[in-house]
Amino acid sequence: IAALMEDNFLLGGFWFSVLLNLKHIYMYVAPAYFIYLLRSYCFTSRTKACSLKNFSLVRLISLGIIVIFTFFLSFGPFISQLPQVLSRLFPFKRGLCHAYWAPNFWAIYNVADKVLSVVAKRAGLMDPNVQVASMT
Repeated sequence: IAALMEDNFLLGGFWFSVLLNLKHIYMYVAPAYFIYLLRSYCFTSRTKACSLKNFSLVRLISLGIIVIFTFFLSFGPFISQLPQVLSRLFPFKRGLCHAYWAPNFWAIYNVADKVLSVVAKRAGLMDPNVQVASMT
């Protein structure tokens, strides 16, 4: 996050992909993080309106190379056992309640809490002076 605050988006993308390799529970934040990087780094104009003429394919490719390279370094030694690694990370065959029910529930709870707080604030059901919680 510090790298993003300093407008160092490539370093921010690198550190987030390292975080995903260390703790895959943060995957629920990845779509929002990707959209933020896409909007802030890949679109060269800082205006609210995004158009394709302001989109930089070179920046998207450079960001993608960094993320793919990070995952390759992490999973490269296990390429022959990749199905086994993925089945251990995402245990769908044995049920999510086996050893992962608490983190998965916590991830769903965090997303639902964030969405409901934003909706309640916009609908006027919540005090506008109350800060909306961050997911980090």
